[in-house]
Amino acid sequence: MEDDELEGEFILGWPDRKRLTQMTSADAEGRVVYARSPILEQEGLITPTNAFFINAQVQMPEPVYPEDWSFEISGEVDRPFSLTLEELKKMPARTVRAVTECAGNDGDYFAFLEGKSNTKPELARGNEDFHDFVQKYKNANATLEEAQARPSGTNLCSGGEWTGTPLRAILERAGFRKDTAVSVRMVGFDIGTPNAMKLYRAAGSMDADVAQPGAIPFDKALPMDKALDDDTIVAWAHNGDALLHVHGAPARVIVPGWAGNWWVKWLDKIEVADHMVPCYHQTEYFVLGKSYDDPDKTMCMELGCKSIITWPRDLHSPIKTGEHLVRGFAWSGMGAIERVEVSLDGGDTWTDAHVEYSPDKWLWKRWSFLWNIEKPGKYSIMARAYDEAGRMQPVTEANYLRKHFDGIVPSEVTVE
Repeated sequence: MEDDELEGEFILGWPDRKRLTQMTSADAEGRVVYARSPILEQEGLITPTNAFFINAQVQMPEPVYPEDWSFEISGEVDRPFSLTLEELKKMPARTVRAVTECAGNDGDYFAFLEGKSNTKPELARGNEDFHDFVQKYKNANATLEEAQARPSGTNLCSGGEWTGTPLRAILERAGFRKDTAVSVRMVGFDIGTPNAMKLYRAAGSMDADVAQPGAIPFDKALPMDKALDDDTIVAWAHNGDALLHVHGAPARVIVPGWAGNWWVKWLDKIEVADHMVPCYHQTEYFVLGKSYDDPDKTMCMELGCKSIITWPRDLHSPIKTGEHLVRGFAWSGMGAIERVEVSLDGGDTWTDAHVEYSPDKWLWKRWSFLWNIEKPGKYSIMARAYDEAGRMQPVTEANYLRKHFDGIVPSEVTVE
């Protein structure tokens, strides 16, 4: 740890270390609408709320007071009804600890590992150029060249604890029709026009015939099996406190194992449908395919199997000979991490790392490997994870929208 990290602000009257905070970007009124999470500096499993990443897909809506909020459930149900926050809290609750990861987190590593980019993505804290760019990008004022060259890094990801009501209990109370129900459309009260630049960037051309639906609410149609999973909940609490507006208050959906775009915030209504509703954000943008014109595109669902190295990374070079603890996080979209291996020679040989015990299958696990360096030189450090579904990192193939990256990114470290 650097010396300047040992002295922070006074906390409750005593000097303290610096604490994790978000890298934020605000709108013209100064309201935070986007924030990256410093997980590369995170020590434990839970990301503090004030360091949790924020991403509003279409727009950050105006807040709704909890006592004024309710949502309705309708469609393929026998007993449609609405629930206030107080009524929702009276139903049997469940607490789930899980990783929330943006589908596009680390996406630029696809191009780097394929040799299509010579620049290794790496985002440092306090990058003012990044803050300036985000405002242009979110306001759709960036050029295609600026969008394609935007900074990136491992920051759209956090680990948290969520408390709420199982979606299954809500559906059962409504009497969902088991014989006809196919999907559960979850709709937020955030309404805005999707940024077409995201699709132009993926297609690589401003002449691409991309979908432009106009102003729409953010919505997702969740397949019934995932909607009925015990750990899929409608949450009103986060990390032991009331949900913040920027994280979807008064209530949001939590879909463990699936990327954050499924975790619909600012919940307004739930509709049970007898078909897979073609929501924009699962037919046009959050999809996996080889190209924009790929006829076999599929919607993004569960995340891959992933490990990251938090120390040492390239920017920590040079380090001294002696004992060092190589460490990081590992998580999966299909359950618990069972094993992590480390390579110190660019992947020629692999050795098991120590994986800390955790009872939470949807939350990442910390792993570490004690490295005794005897010889100076250049080292390529790699890590790969295995999950309880039998998958080994990497799982996800390169795709034109650069979603669900779970590749193996080496840390290139110089030892003196």
